[in-house]
Amino acid sequence: MTDNALTVFAAAEEALRTGRYADALKGYLRVVQGVPEFWRARFRVADTVLNLKARAQALDVYKALAWHAIKAGYPLLGLTAVKMALALDPGLRDVIEILAQMYSKDSDRVAPSGSPPDYRRLTAADPAAAPVEASQDALIAAATKAASETDSMGSYPDKLPAIPLFSYLDEDAFIAVLSGLNLKRFVKDQKVISEGQPGDSFFILADGDVRVSRTVDNRSVNMAQLHSGAVFGEMALISKAPRTATVTADNDCELLELKRAALEDQAKGLSSVTAALKEFTHARFLANLTGTSAVFKPFPPSIRAEIIKKFQDFPVDPGDELIAEGEEGQGLFLILKGAIEVTKKNEAGEKKTLARLNEADVFGEISLIQETPTTATCTAVTRGDLLFLPKRDFVAITARHPELKDELSKLTAERIQKTKAVMTPEEFAIIEDDDLIML
Repeated sequence: MTDNALTVFAAAEEALRTGRYADALKGYLRVVQGVPEFWRARFRVADTVLNLKARAQALDVYKALAWHAIKAGYPLLGLTAVKMALALDPGLRDVIEILAQMYSKDSDRVAPSGSPPDYRRLTAADPAAAPVEASQDALIAAATKAASETDSMGSYPDKLPAIPLFSYLDEDAFIAVLSGLNLKRFVKDQKVISEGQPGDSFFILADGDVRVSRTVDNRSVNMAQLHSGAVFGEMALISKAPRTATVTADNDCELLELKRAALEDQAKGLSSVTAALKEFTHARFLANLTGTSAVFKPFPPSIRAEIIKKFQDFPVDPGDELIAEGEEGQGLFLILKGAIEVTKKNEAGEKKTLARLNEADVFGEISLIQETPTTATCTAVTRGDLLFLPKRDFVAITARHPELKDELSKLTAERIQKTKAVMTPEEFAIIEDDDLIML
């Protein structure tokens, strides 16, 4: 009876973890021969060969996988293989340049709304090839050859999916920022980031799954699970604020990490990096806001996209009064950078501080729905960058879609006042869209 590829692969993973590299390589070779499209087994061949001190052969596999993934529309897997290849041969400029040409802002092949093809995972029905018995050198040669031959892994599409942040960069900036990108590898149950720690980098999940949790009433509450292609930790690109949640590996993961300091270094010499960062963070913040805020919850994705286009840049200086208590609200504000103080006068006319809002917080949403005066004053504490949705634009959109008004009217004043840029942990537990997580 043919052995199951899942079982063989799991045994090979255990052998790799425990240092039995020859046994691991035999298992991975059987999986590659039995299921040629399964990327991870090929990548593990390179990892194992590298552990067996066969650097040249490992480099051959990493390069072959990089070329295939780049052309096949798996840019994050391609970046992972590129970073491993660069560690062995820093002179691989050709691969980096092709990657930039195909996936940068200058490329005519990137489809902004495109997504990578489905990642091939093993199933119980997948068979492994027959065992191979050979000397270590012969085994390395056979495994390297099998893992490097990518013709059987699938066809190459005409259009390619964008790479988070990188596809906002022109070619020169793409190549420069790539140098600051680090490959981080995590095993099951290892923490990637911890709630409360300062954020200094953001992550792109190239392969694997992670879970996001937050402490609520002294207990850990699972908010969501993120999968290959997800981005998290991007708050760190614009703020040094503490992490708002913990991210833990659900299985072995390949993550690409970009430090804020590395990005800032490149931004000093390349203005396009600053522009790309602004465009990327704006898109992420607005997608998160319209996807999770109760104000926009009744809207279908197509109308949310229409609303996103109406937001305007709104820089502020310390002391700027954005909302005045008792006046008609002007619209909704989203804080990208900076701090806002919320105050309210008591019966004696004294100003009392109610709250201090920071990055990713939203305010002014009541004015979008209720025809009532504003209930507090919002003033900029620091210089900052905000995004602003004018009330007139929101009203115009709802006028064109009257079916939404009944849904919006169901939102009570209490619910609106409690609305923030993220949901409660209980609501997050059912979120499946990776783009609705901001850390």
